Amino acid sequence: MKLYRPLLALLALGVAFTPFATAQTGGGKKSIVITKITSTEAVAKRMCAQGVSLSIEQVLQALDSQVYDSIVNTRRFDVYDRSDADALLEEAGATGGTFIFSKADYVLTIRVDSFNDRQETRTFASLGKTMMQRSVEASAVAKVMVGSTGLVVGTANINVKVRDSEARSKNTVDRVGEASDDLINQATRELAKKLALRSVDFIYPARVIAKRDQVVTINRNDQSGIKVGQVWEVMIMGDDLVDPDTGDVMHEEVYVGKVKVTRVTPQYSQAEIVEDTGIDRGAVVRLIEDVDDSED
Repeated sequence: MKLYRPLLALLALGVAFTPFATAQTGGGKKSIVITKITSTEAVAKRMCAQGVSLSIEQVLQALDSQVYDSIVNTRRFDVYDRSDADALLEEAGATGGTFIFSKADYVLTIRVDSFNDRQETRTFASLGKTMMQRSVEASAVAKVMVGSTGLVVGTANINVKVRDSEARSKNTVDRVGEASDDLINQATRELAKKLALRSVDFIYPARVIAKRDQVVTINRNDQSGIKVGQVWEVMIMGDDLVDPDTGDVMHEEVYVGKVKVTRVTPQYSQAEIVEDTGIDRGAVVRLIEDVDDSED
């Protein structure tokens, strides 16, 4: 297992957006539109200069479909067609105005701000072998806005890094590091899922929906990224807190326990209570300790 402290720090920053995130406690599904995923101009130019422009193009195209798929499979939103939103977003950017899309409750925009596709080669002449190692790194910023006002609910910067290595004979040394293999697909799938799930958490934080003996049920299904073996902390809402400098109202979050995921289904997940000082239905749960894919 591996402790994700950077993720915890990011989640802590989300407290400022709690009035939005905790407001969704009923009343049916909210609607969301996902605008076209783009990269920064600097990333596109650098990839072109390095001769791997196909890599970033594949990432952007794959993210478009995979983020959409991940959001739909959370079963928490009605997802709108994005064609009108893309036009409005471009217009707002050109005029410097506030982006507003009143057809949807929320708008999700994603921009890839870093991408690296590296390959290293070491040749062992005596063995007639070449060891090739390739790594793909990608980073993107997700922003969730209220559709009718353009007010930002929250932002998250997600990073992923995947790598592989293989031995090749002298007859297969030459190879172009382009977007035709599984490594980029793997990085894209991981980035898409993390972006989608983090965005959903701004609006619908994971919650305890049932408690029986030493087992709780969490409203996250097998498409949400939750895994058997993960450890989640449990929080309940405390008092309203007012920032004396800005006047912003935040909700205090009180730690009441810890749970470990034991079962994941297409509808929900269940976890064994590890520590309990007041866990109850409606409590918010947040990931604090993840598991490697190899441990699933």
